[in-house]
Amino acid sequence: MSSLKGFYGGQIFNGEVFWERAWMVIEGDRIADLGDGKRPCMRIKWRDFRRRALLPGLIDLHSDALEKWIEMRPGVRFPDDFSLMNLDLRLATCGITTYCHGISFSDVEFGLRSCESAKNLSKLVSRFEKEGNRRIRHLVHARYEISSVEAVDTIVELIEEGIIAVLSVMDHTPGQGQFRDLESYVRYATGTFAVTREEVVRVTERRSAKRDEGLEGLGVLTKAASAMGIPILSHDDDTPEKVRFVKTLNAAASEFPVTLEAAQEARRQGMKVLMGAPNLVRDCSSNGNLRASEALRAGVCDALVSDYYPECLIQAIFLAERKHSIPIERALALGTSSPGALINRFPKLGRLVPGGMADFILVDTGQQWVNVLETWVGGQCVYASMDSE
Repeated sequence: MSSLKGFYGGQIFNGEVFWERAWMVIEGDRIADLGDGKRPCMRIKWRDFRRRALLPGLIDLHSDALEKWIEMRPGVRFPDDFSLMNLDLRLATCGITTYCHGISFSDVEFGLRSCESAKNLSKLVSRFEKEGNRRIRHLVHARYEISSVEAVDTIVELIEEGIIAVLSVMDHTPGQGQFRDLESYVRYATGTFAVTREEVVRVTERRSAKRDEGLEGLGVLTKAASAMGIPILSHDDDTPEKVRFVKTLNAAASEFPVTLEAAQEARRQGMKVLMGAPNLVRDCSSNGNLRASEALRAGVCDALVSDYYPECLIQAIFLAERKHSIPIERALALGTSSPGALINRFPKLGRLVPGGMADFILVDTGQQWVNVLETWVGGQCVYASMDSE
């Protein structure tokens, strides 16, 4: 029996061009061919998907949703593997086919964010990707907090083992970046973790004391990542000066820039700018920082990430086009080909091209909120809603 499968009659976005009436053929785990217009004459079973849109599977470069699933409430933990298995299904329903788990390495932190916990979680994700009965592709995005002296050797070890696919550097010391003063950080930490104000202040003091030593580890980490072709991201850039500094570390993108000035400088430096999909859905930053809609209108937003709420990614992409008048090709690229281009491990990720991986989704765009009908990974349907046929 032929392994060819054909789709025709609906809209297709191939990563660059949006076709109104197109077709695609997959063979095994790869795309055999696709194009605009009338389907070719082939002896295969064709599926009519008119009134639907076929898109590349969504690429999510940054999300810490796994932490939320492990610790649903402060101090209430579930088994790591149980949480990962259930999150895998959730991500498939969101149309996400490649997911980068943001795992925080920090010597001085609350909740799950410790160096040892992050190491174990990274290895779990890697095993699940290679051996587990997974639906989608799972990658590790290692987040290095610059006060985390202990984490440098651990992250380098994981890089050498091939476990890390993305590296980001972040500084949550109050007074710069995401938290402009101590009180803003206190509000965040006490509202997120089961801690008191006094505990937050003590952690902040220890973090500040280790910051300079941790900065010295940046060069070691970024050199190791660059040698392995791992993209380096900078987190919560707030000034053009900081952007220029991280550029010297070979940073390829600025994620969640705090100010428009920082985002604009990132583009001038040849870096991509990543904004949060929840920010665009709510049309505001949870910390009062740069709005994703403002970055889009200024032409300095290259990609969207789910951050902490996976369901927001597909919705934000279409909100960019519907609410903020972003051309459809540019809007769709925000969650597909643009973030996919940063992951060197998989060529042509986030695109539908002959010979490329058959990772795609079918969506119904006829309602206020887009409905993911099917998710396909490697030529296999890993999720289908009741409305898919």
